[in-house]
Amino acid sequence: MSSSFDVIVIGGGFLGLSSAYELAKQGAQVLLLEAGDIGSGTSASCSGRAQVCEGHLDPLNIQLIVDGLQKHEVLEEELGQSYDWRKIGLYLIIRTQSSWDYWQNRAATLTMQGIPTQVVDQKTLQTAEPNMNTNGLLGAVHTVEGMINPLKFSLAYASAARKYGAVIQGHSRVTNFEMNKNRVVAVQTRNERYTCDKVAVMTGAMVSETLKLAGASLPVQYTHAEAVVTEPIPPMIFNNIEISDFYETIHGKQRAVAIGVHPDLHGSIDISEAVTVTDHFHKNVSAWGITALAKELIELYPFMSKVRVVRSWGRPTSFTPDEEPIIGWMPQLENVFVATSLVETITAVPILSEWMAMMMLDKNSPTSLDQFAPSRFTL
Repeated sequence: MSSSFDVIVIGGGFLGLSSAYELAKQGAQVLLLEAGDIGSGTSASCSGRAQVCEGHLDPLNIQLIVDGLQKHEVLEEELGQSYDWRKIGLYLIIRTQSSWDYWQNRAATLTMQGIPTQVVDQKTLQTAEPNMNTNGLLGAVHTVEGMINPLKFSLAYASAARKYGAVIQGHSRVTNFEMNKNRVVAVQTRNERYTCDKVAVMTGAMVSETLKLAGASLPVQYTHAEAVVTEPIPPMIFNNIEISDFYETIHGKQRAVAIGVHPDLHGSIDISEAVTVTDHFHKNVSAWGITALAKELIELYPFMSKVRVVRSWGRPTSFTPDEEPIIGWMPQLENVFVATSLVETITAVPILSEWMAMMMLDKNSPTSLDQFAPSRFTL
């Protein structure tokens, strides 16, 4: 294997793997370095939702959602591997009048922008989810979103990237950047040194830790999220279920539960998420998190009290002070590109990775990503 590359991508999650694929597809010599197994981090530990209605409503975010959903319809064929893509109904349950009023306005805006969304009453919700306990609920926000298998999605991109010549390496934690003034000229792992023209840092919640190796920083924050996955059951839950006031529920609390219920293709149910504010990275789950999730789940779906949990997961979830992603070149560093903290990551990745690869190869992307630039936090 060569020890010199056009672009070294750091991070083996959705953003890193999709970018490595698009870079290699566009002719670059690419090396991707992942500290653990490929797809073993936060990306693969998620519910697999291709979200459509919970992010910002500016034109760029809407374009990423609409175009991303359209690209998913053909992406499995392009990558040459299935990742269980499908469309599924979403109901965001409404528990307060203020949330009802807010979503009435937001649903109208989303619909006008090409994402059909409506607020439905309790009776309609009960018809859609006959096994749900809707007592005390006002209704729900309804739309259609996408679902994937997160690990299959990661591995599909890794396999396709390799076919175009990208080198994808797991268990290769980056330990140092070799600098020449404000430029990274080499990336060091425990056992190897690789030279490069450019570096792409896509390590999720750990972006700031990675950038410290180059003497830079960004205000990427994170919370810790926990979830559980059940044994397969007969069809009893027919849609993705979330709460309409997710951010209000967790904001300002040391720990909180924002219940989400997601059936997969094989009958298992992913139940998320118990959220804890923390100052260190880990993948643990807690007795508090599992117990709190179980309590809220059984209140919502009483029949689930007899369903067994077969596994659980914990992961850091990154966000920025303005809740917009960070995407673009680091102003203090001549050749370091950063991407982290998307809201609709799965939805946007098929489009966004192509645009980011063009930027990294000094081409003009069809749409400007300037509003996501790191410079808004560093200048």
